[in-house]
Amino acid sequence: MKYIAAITLTCLIFIGGLWVGSTITNSKINDILSVEQESRLQLENLQLEEELLKDTPCKNPRLLSESLEDLGTKLTYLETQYSKGDQRILDLKKPYTLLEIRHYLALKSMTEKCDKDYTIILFFYSNDPANIKESEEQGFVLDYLRKKYDNVKAYSIDADMDLGIIGVLKDKYGVSIIPSLVIDDKVYAGFHEKEELEQVIENK
Repeated sequence: MKYIAAITLTCLIFIGGLWVGSTITNSKINDILSVEQESRLQLENLQLEEELLKDTPCKNPRLLSESLEDLGTKLTYLETQYSKGDQRILDLKKPYTLLEIRHYLALKSMTEKCDKDYTIILFFYSNDPANIKESEEQGFVLDYLRKKYDNVKAYSIDADMDLGIIGVLKDKYGVSIIPSLVIDDKVYAGFHEKEELEQVIENK
C-alpha cells in the first residue's frame, strides 16, 4: 500500500507540475500576444500623429517621441520573450523602423529650419553574433546619454534588416562597420565610450 501511495503521490506531483507549467506558459503567451496587438495598434496611432505634425513643422514632437520610445521598449520586451530573429518581431520592427526614420528626417529638418538645439544620433546595430556584444554595449551607452541630455535624440537602426531605406542610409553616410553612430551627419565607426560621446555632445 505504501508503495502504491508513493507512486500515486509522485504521479500527482508530476501532473500538478505539468498543469502549473502549462498555466504559466499559456499566461506568458497571452501576455506576449497582448503586447503584440497593442504594438500594432500603436504603430497605426503613430502614423496618424505624424501626419498631424506635418501642419506644425516647428512644434516639438514630444508626444510622438515618447510614443516611439514606449513602442521601442515593448518591442525589446517581445524580443526577450521570443527571439530577435522571430518573424513576428521582424514584422513589427519594419514599420517601426520606417517610422523612426521618418521621425529622424522630420526632427533633422525642424532642427535646421526652426533653430532647435538637438543632437541627433543614428545608431546602426546588428544582432549578428559577431556584432551583437558591442552593439548591445553601445545601446547601453546611448540609453545613458538620452537620460542625461534632454536634447539628445537617438534612433536605433538594425543594419541587417531587409529594408531598402537602410541600405540608402548606410551608403549615404558610408557605414561599413557595426556598430556605428551618425551624430549630426558625422560618422563614428565602432564602439565609443560614454566619455567620448559626452565630449562630442557638449562641444558641438
